[in-house]
Amino acid sequence: MFIDKGRLLFQLNHLYEQEGVQTVSLYAHPGTGKTRLLKEFAKDKSLLYFKASNVLYEENFRLLKDLCIRKLGKEYEAAKKFSDLFRMLSKASAETPLVLVLDQVSCLLSQNKRFPNLLNSLAKKAEPGTRLFILLCKPGYLYEKEYKKEPSAFLIPTFSFFEMRQFYPDMCLEEQMLLYQITGGNPSYMSRFPSPYHQPKQEKTDFSVKESLCRLFFREDGDFYRMVPNLTRAYYSGSAVMRSILASLGSQKKKLQEVCDSTGLTPSAAGSLLSSLSSHGLVNRIIPVTEDQGSRRTLYEISDGIFRFWYRFVYPYQSEIEMGRGQEIFEQEVVPVLKDCLKPTFETICRDFLALEQEMGTAPFTMEQIGMWWGQHPTKKRTEYVSIAASAPDKILLGTCFWTEEWIDLEALHSLRKHASLFPDTQQWYYLFSKSEFVSGFEVISGSHVKVFTLEQMCHEAENYANNLSQSAFFK
Repeated sequence: MFIDKGRLLFQLNHLYEQEGVQTVSLYAHPGTGKTRLLKEFAKDKSLLYFKASNVLYEENFRLLKDLCIRKLGKEYEAAKKFSDLFRMLSKASAETPLVLVLDQVSCLLSQNKRFPNLLNSLAKKAEPGTRLFILLCKPGYLYEKEYKKEPSAFLIPTFSFFEMRQFYPDMCLEEQMLLYQITGGNPSYMSRFPSPYHQPKQEKTDFSVKESLCRLFFREDGDFYRMVPNLTRAYYSGSAVMRSILASLGSQKKKLQEVCDSTGLTPSAAGSLLSSLSSHGLVNRIIPVTEDQGSRRTLYEISDGIFRFWYRFVYPYQSEIEMGRGQEIFEQEVVPVLKDCLKPTFETICRDFLALEQEMGTAPFTMEQIGMWWGQHPTKKRTEYVSIAASAPDKILLGTCFWTEEWIDLEALHSLRKHASLFPDTQQWYYLFSKSEFVSGFEVISGSHVKVFTLEQMCHEAENYANNLSQSAFFK
């Protein structure tokens, strides 16, 4: 199934149809389906794919030149440098439109800071009728830092919870939530968990999510048991202090001082190391939705669900796992608390739903930031937290989640409205989300600025929207 990439594919094809030299940056985190997207995009197109290597700049030029000779002809032997190759490709594209994919282009950019200027000059000097589409593939953690400077930049998304569910139609909602908590909707991680779309019928297995977790994390040969420490070493050459910071975060969101307290680092040292982890995409900086990126009110969390799970549940018990007691540890220490982990996952799903409302056009206003909010109460002298929040100039949406079997009554709304005084001179909306039902007439009694959603209702609305999109695409 090619779920959720359709709009991105449409945007790439739209740019491909334009005349001239089009340069597009495609950012991707590991395992998010970049190769699959490239194959879909390349169908019925003339493609030249080059994966740069971490070697000298001149060696990458030689490798690309040899590829051009093999794929396009001996006339490319005349090229002496990258600019020669690109000019020849640009000229050839006037006869046959050409897609040039430069994968791991960071290897070229790090060795020649003028490489982007070379591409810009190529675009300006392109002759009429030129149809050269250059796709620069870059690591996903650079997206936030660079995309505003790019003429065309796209980040390949992971699946939202509602998209991920389509791969596991026979799972109950709670198992789907547990799977989303672990994988974060990353297709590569999801492929380790049995699904009708991942395995041929004759090879189907019937592992539950919990059985798969035990197999993947709590055995010496488990895919994820070895993967996390190996990747950590790859990023930081085995840095003990980096691993200590990740271990201190575990699966929690923490303030800088809390990281200092658990590691013994000074705020300056911990802040610098957290910034490094953030720049490599291993840690998220979370700020209140009403503040900009320079805010000092920052929480930190491990960005990858596999890493969060490993550092919370596997890291403390490696000795026992190495001695073959992994299943015992899993059943005694992990299974009893897995249900408690679903509440923060439910909050993430509710934020996914706000983003989906924005996409569907049913949001109460154009939300510039979706996340959470916290800050000091002006009179009570304590920190107030709002688990779901979205903002725009002079507008704020405040939300709360209830992971309970009990019906939700108006007292829940009164508790949420107590935060109103924290946002003077703003229009305010209130969203309440629950696993269970709300008392009859909740929204009618509460007014037009209040909306309530059960988990099943959110899933139902998401399914209807996805079906409508599919039908629209079919008729086009």
